[in-house]
Amino acid sequence: MIKKWLGTMSVRIFLITVIGIVLTAAVVSMLGQRDSRENETRLRDQFAFDRIESIIRILEATVPEKRSEIQDVFKRMGSHVRMGLEPPPQAALLPAELANLNNILVPEIADFIDLSPAKNCAPRRLPSPPPGFGGPPPRPHGQCLAVYTHLEDNTPVLIELHYGGRRPPGPPSERNPLTIVLALLGLISIIWVVASVATRPLRKLADAALQLAHNIEHAPLPEAQGSNEVRHAAKAFNEMQRSILKHIQERGFILGAIAHDLQTPLTRLRLRLEKVKDAELKQALIKDLTATQEMVREGLDFARLCGENIHKGKVDLNALTTAVCDDFADAGHPIVCNLPAESITIMGSAHLLTRCLTNLLNNATTYATAASLTVHSDGKQVYCEIADDGPGIPPEELTNVLEPFRRLEDSRSRKTGGTGLGLSIARMIVEKHGGTLSLHNKQAPASGLVIQIRLPRQ
Repeated sequence: MIKKWLGTMSVRIFLITVIGIVLTAAVVSMLGQRDSRENETRLRDQFAFDRIESIIRILEATVPEKRSEIQDVFKRMGSHVRMGLEPPPQAALLPAELANLNNILVPEIADFIDLSPAKNCAPRRLPSPPPGFGGPPPRPHGQCLAVYTHLEDNTPVLIELHYGGRRPPGPPSERNPLTIVLALLGLISIIWVVASVATRPLRKLADAALQLAHNIEHAPLPEAQGSNEVRHAAKAFNEMQRSILKHIQERGFILGAIAHDLQTPLTRLRLRLEKVKDAELKQALIKDLTATQEMVREGLDFARLCGENIHKGKVDLNALTTAVCDDFADAGHPIVCNLPAESITIMGSAHLLTRCLTNLLNNATTYATAASLTVHSDGKQVYCEIADDGPGIPPEELTNVLEPFRRLEDSRSRKTGGTGLGLSIARMIVEKHGGTLSLHNKQAPASGLVIQIRLPRQ
């Protein structure tokens, strides 16, 4: 079941598209997060550079006697400034995340940078919350950066300020799982619709090929609908149908021409046989000639059906089958005829349908002692079943026996006569009416052949 489900093109397109979108989304997300981290680091370094430069410019613009007064201002802003403090002779190795900041600060505006204990970076003093509201001030994230530099008057300065820190997670509304699920369901629905629409022309083409296998004169596909590829495929399919039909018509024309030309010499031969004096020889020759003429007649009928477009009209199937059964009864072969109470009318050729049922009943009465004809309908289809009590047909020959000139060599042999065209002509007549003809043997222990004709009820 799963293998059959995975074998459909729409499911394959759906799965390939979903997997491709998921992989693409994962790669884009990874690249986006990497770019976001790089941009965040660059902006954070630039912000630290601007802040340190501003502090230095303010200190340089302030007279030395007033510099101690503005240090408290910097402290309230979260930066600790100490004057006259020289950098240590040796410092610990900086973390890798401070490498870029070290490159832009030294020697542009700083002599040396290092890390200080976190307690040296005092948090910004915020206004006191109203009584009963708020809580303790948030603890700073990141590290405490120590920047050693000197002013224009060579006064050494140590600036300690907070650097870095991770961004706190966003509010729960930004990560609502229901939103993600709805987005995925919408995306999957769209992909499924696209896969179904993309494979719909292929399904139509497959249906048309299947119908063509049962009826070569099936209506051609529309050539002005769908995309350019679909139109091109429809034109190619119709051209293939026309080529096959033309080949069949040419074959039927050749067969018909041969059969027609044989009629004249056969007629002359029949006249000349009347002059044969040996009665036994005369009867044997007449029998062979009659079989030959029958073969030529059926060959000519088969050829006509190959290239003939039948003219359909309303046919009362009850009356037609009754007339056929009466003809067989008059000929000494009674047929059990089972007809529905209500009349069944179809669109077809009464002459060809009579020929079809006659061929099939002839076949049944030749190889069996009893035969029946049953007609019923399910509202959309009409079924005609011819059953006999004969030996049946080997299962491997049930399909082959419908081919032209196909004959069996056992129970249904040449001893019983026939040209091998009777079933082929019957099948062609049924297909000309848009129906199907199938054969199957009766279930054991019963024996006999059942021929089912299915015709559309129009």
